[in-house]
Amino acid sequence: MRATAGAAGPLAPLLVVAGGKGGVGTTTVAANLAITLARQGRRTVFADADLDHGGHALLSGIQHRGSVVDVLAGRQSVHEVLERGPCGIQVLSGAWAADELTSYSTSAQERFIGELKHLAPHADVVVVDVGSGRNPFTQRLWRAADAVLVVTTTEPAAVMNAYAATKTLAGTVDVAERDTDTLPAIYSLINRTSDAATADDVQARIATACRRFLALEIGAAGVVPECPGEPDVAGVMVFSDRTEASRALDRACEMLWTRMSAAKVDGIRPARRA
Repeated sequence: MRATAGAAGPLAPLLVVAGGKGGVGTTTVAANLAITLARQGRRTVFADADLDHGGHALLSGIQHRGSVVDVLAGRQSVHEVLERGPCGIQVLSGAWAADELTSYSTSAQERFIGELKHLAPHADVVVVDVGSGRNPFTQRLWRAADAVLVVTTTEPAAVMNAYAATKTLAGTVDVAERDTDTLPAIYSLINRTSDAATADDVQARIATACRRFLALEIGAAGVVPECPGEPDVAGVMVFSDRTEASRALDRACEMLWTRMSAAKVDGIRPARRA
């Protein structure tokens, strides 16, 4: 049986990466964010928590010791299933388990999130890929996060779905009840485009819609151009640190880390600093 996470001690910041729909590159962005943070000298855990489409982000042929499902089911702890990935990151492998989600109780989901947060003695940051899921588990991860990065492309359907996901997962809290302990800082990131003007326009429209209709402030985390190359055998492309895509993620990581670190020093979550 797994051991429960400790109730005290420092907490590792959670960076949740989400997409409004499949095909926008959420997992590739999440994995490369984790790798970039590690290249910047931060001890990083990458967790594949996309139960709708997870299990494909094995990252260079990592051998399975267990998965997110084993942790949710109480068979193993997060520590027991972590494996070494590229650039020294630690990886919590995912699993395709959408049909099993209802069998994991609220307490099991909260325990899983608690274990991620209590990785602080061994990790500086935990990057969590939730894919395009809009289920209660994904919503709990959004609420527990210190920052959420919503990935979209400039395609109209992707933009609409990014807004819809934000509305479903973060916009359901009554405005009068919101405070710095309720919602994380939320940012948009435009993937797979070199058209900076169009990307800036998309981010501005998302921010305007969220402010007007959801009373949410959405920050901009930048633009990631299309990266030439092929995915590895696990289906995830690891960007070379010499590509424009890698440099764009490097800038995004510096900004996100600065915001999360400042919030940790201040003793609050950065919900009002987007």
